[in-house]
Amino acid sequence: MTFLTDPRAEAFSISETSLGRRHERQTERPGRRTRPEENEWLNGARHATIRLMELIAEAVELARNATHPGDHDQAWQLVTKATEDPETASELGFTMVRSLDAAERKIGFDLLGCLVHTDESLPDRVLSACLDLIPSETDHSVQAAIARALGCTGDERAVPELLRMADHPDEDVRYYVAWSLPMGCEEDDAVIEALIRLSADPEDEVRDWATFALGTQCQADSTAIREALWARVDDQYTEAREEAIAGLARRRDRQIAPHVERILDRGGVSGRMFTAVACLGDPALVPYLEDYVGDDVAEALRECNSEARAARDAFAADLTQALHSHMPGLDFGVHGEICEPGLTLSACDDTYHWSVEQLRDRAGGDPLRAADLVADQLS
Repeated sequence: MTFLTDPRAEAFSISETSLGRRHERQTERPGRRTRPEENEWLNGARHATIRLMELIAEAVELARNATHPGDHDQAWQLVTKATEDPETASELGFTMVRSLDAAERKIGFDLLGCLVHTDESLPDRVLSACLDLIPSETDHSVQAAIARALGCTGDERAVPELLRMADHPDEDVRYYVAWSLPMGCEEDDAVIEALIRLSADPEDEVRDWATFALGTQCQADSTAIREALWARVDDQYTEAREEAIAGLARRRDRQIAPHVERILDRGGVSGRMFTAVACLGDPALVPYLEDYVGDDVAEALRECNSEARAARDAFAADLTQALHSHMPGLDFGVHGEICEPGLTLSACDDTYHWSVEQLRDRAGGDPLRAADLVADQLS
């Protein structure tokens, strides 16, 4: 079976890959008779390999001849199916990304992106392959697949290359840059600047993902970030608009409350919005929450209830005193994050963390009992 149909490219088949040569060595050694159980295993392995190659060959053809989004979705399903044999699939992926055929290179990078966390050695290898090949790559679909694979590695060494692609003329490349860029954005002004630009992208989905990355995935806060989010509050694309509203609520911008009210009143709210409501902590939102259920709703109701917040804060103060009494030498602190609801107790140079709210529930509201729970975990 041959993948390539482009006459300019060099075709490769199962027997020409190292996995094919391995099976040939196992089955064609002269002078050696295999036991029946060996033949059964080898036949099974050969069948699995052929099936994987067939899945990928079909994905390549779909990518090459795609005429509508459903073709790409189907190709992606085939790639996902092929990852059920990660060792063989990764070897095939590393071969395909060096193919002369763009469709094969694209599917190869898609495959590696899906596989990157199936083996501890793969993130570095996938990152190296991406960084080695992106300078010479000219096909937009392959560049988009590389941008996604770079994001899948979760490696900050990918950020400079992603930043170089942030203004790419192809919308799919920009989408996957926005999808990948939140890595380390709290400390990287260049990443934040790129996300701000992408949040104003002419393409809806690029704008949506960049706004989500900026508003929810990124914990940084600044005038520039808030201005970028406010610029999307009236966005014609519903998803981008709601991501902007959630991002401003997480940053406790009181002016966003009327927009949050309208979203809650409409219904169909996701968990991220309830977290944003909890951060905002506006008592005026309580009536809009009462028709919803769930742990995230309970958290939002508590944070929007000034009496409940006061009781939680008093418990945190009493817990602090109890810990000082129980463990006078303990290095600890209670703090809240601007983009996250609730309070956190951290100890031992931030090695240990507890939700103050959860400690309070476990201890039945008794700060002395909560201090004992902390001591038990540290002992």
